[in-house]
Amino acid sequence: MSKRIAWILLILILLAAFFLREYRLLDFPYHGDEVDEGDIALDMLSGHLALFYPQNEGNEPLYQFLLTPFFITMGDSVIASRFPSVMWSTLFVALMYGYVRTLFRSRRAGVTAAGLTAALWLPTVFGRLGLREISQAVMMTPALIGLVIAFRDPSERRARIAGVIGGIFAGLTAYTFLAGRGFPIIVTLFLLYAALVQRERLCARWRALLIYFGVMVALSAPLLIYLALHPELDYHVRDLGGHSWLAEGNLTGLISNALATLGMFTMQGDLNWVRNIPGRPVFPGIEGWLFYLGVALCAWRWRKPEYMLQLIIVATMLTPNILTEDPPGWPRAIGILPGLIAITILPIEWAWSCVTTLLARSEQSRWRVNALCAILVGALGVSIYARTASDMFRVWIDNPGVYWMTLAFYDGAGKYVNHSVDATPFNYVMDVYTPWREHNISRVVQRQDVALRYSVKSAFVFPDDPRGGRVAFQIFGAPERPLLDAFLDLAAPIFIDARVEPEGRRPLRVYEVSRVRLDEHLARARANAVFLPGASTPIATPVQVSDDLQFLGYEVLNPDARPGGDLNILTYWRVLRRPPNLAVFVHLLDSTTQVVAQFDGFEVVADDLSAGDVVVQLHKLNLPDTLASAVYRLELGAYTHTDLKRLPLNVGTDYVWLQEWRVGK
Repeated sequence: MSKRIAWILLILILLAAFFLREYRLLDFPYHGDEVDEGDIALDMLSGHLALFYPQNEGNEPLYQFLLTPFFITMGDSVIASRFPSVMWSTLFVALMYGYVRTLFRSRRAGVTAAGLTAALWLPTVFGRLGLREISQAVMMTPALIGLVIAFRDPSERRARIAGVIGGIFAGLTAYTFLAGRGFPIIVTLFLLYAALVQRERLCARWRALLIYFGVMVALSAPLLIYLALHPELDYHVRDLGGHSWLAEGNLTGLISNALATLGMFTMQGDLNWVRNIPGRPVFPGIEGWLFYLGVALCAWRWRKPEYMLQLIIVATMLTPNILTEDPPGWPRAIGILPGLIAITILPIEWAWSCVTTLLARSEQSRWRVNALCAILVGALGVSIYARTASDMFRVWIDNPGVYWMTLAFYDGAGKYVNHSVDATPFNYVMDVYTPWREHNISRVVQRQDVALRYSVKSAFVFPDDPRGGRVAFQIFGAPERPLLDAFLDLAAPIFIDARVEPEGRRPLRVYEVSRVRLDEHLARARANAVFLPGASTPIATPVQVSDDLQFLGYEVLNPDARPGGDLNILTYWRVLRRPPNLAVFVHLLDSTTQVVAQFDGFEVVADDLSAGDVVVQLHKLNLPDTLASAVYRLELGAYTHTDLKRLPLNVGTDYVWLQEWRVGK
């Protein structure tokens, strides 16, 4: 194949690869693992640089470091989080051309490898997610190119240059993903193989290979030493040492894991909807047979280093799946890609060469044979590409299984805010707060005119806006029912996400809360009496809490509550300035001032609050079954979580009394 034709085909392949990775890039729900990767990049931009980050059970830093320019130029957004993976994966296509062309000294083989890389599901899906796994395959490939050139290039100077450059990439591979730390094993096994089979070549290139190995070790050593000194950060290695079949000495686990791992090529693949159609193998079509033929061809030609190297790569990078639970997992298998693709195209290259040799009797017949072979190989590539595209965009991307596995109601809430003409404040109420859930929504939202607030099940936040606000939540772990009934017309949501989870439900709900409704509640809350401890004359509200909050009033929602049930009380607070991490307590006191029931909480994300916000906190006081029929007193105050110290009130105490309450009254 001429250089000109090879370049034309490679450009077309790269364009096709880019389209498959970029098309509908933002339609797949942005989810927790991607959020964590982006958060680490922002952490780096804030000046916190480290060899290893503990977020999401441990993260190597290279991918996130290369995310930072995109966050600088594109802002804190989903596109800044995902587009780098598109570029990584498209670059991998080009690198596979260079790798296979270098291995077999054939532009045709390189183009075929690039085409297969562009079309396969595995490199494509990780080119669509803002996850670091794709960086391992990308960094491994130039490292392998450098290893091959350092080993066999006739020029000592070029071999040494390749040793330096390849060694750099080999060392940096450790900073991509956990399995990347196994790359030195590939190098070591290859050198041992060369010592047995290609001793003369090894002796001739020992300087270049020593440079390669030395650079690799020097660059990877800081990370490995750091993790050795801080093993508590390396969650997955600790988990492997405690829960794998290896740790338990269970050989049955070895056999079952090995069979499941080997079956991923053509039988059953990863079961996780986030990165696969559950069970879809690496090769769902005829390309699987090509892979098996390629393995046989490599085994047959095991004395040729370029063939044996591919088997070493695949065998080494299958090991993480064999060692860990629930194989196969695509993230743990990403390192097989350079060897996998090279092996798969070998039967094509071999058959093409054989047919050309047998049938090409003249220059004209050679042209016809090559054209026919090119059409057949092109048709195979197009069929693989079409199947991947069909599976990705017709089966995978909108599947209810994807919705559930990604907890897509957070992504859906952000997209709703983006596309809605409504600019009123938006309060998302979570079942449990974790930073990634908040950042999931805020990173999807790309509007500056909507005030975003976050709370947990027992609280609402209403920014100071005469138009009112919106409250959103998922029906799994919805806010407490008394809070919902007080403020929302549950039969009239203003938005329900069109996407469904596996049981056909549409989890995301958005409701409108008018300012009039909030003001009505505030009026009732202010009308209820507040007392100084021991006094019988009400004091004026609001009562100021430190310099951070004003207590506006309260409502007892069910004064007829009975023992064994809940006494539900709403307290209302205006933010004066962003408060510390605090809790508001409501105690039910008996005649001896003993606490018989209580609820402590201020279930909002305080870092997002602004002056003027109104927080509504529900206090569910669980009444004991044995609660005696008597008169009880409600007590209210606040304290900081860090030191459990009560905050002072501007009335000279650190708590106030609310109204009396009688059982059954």
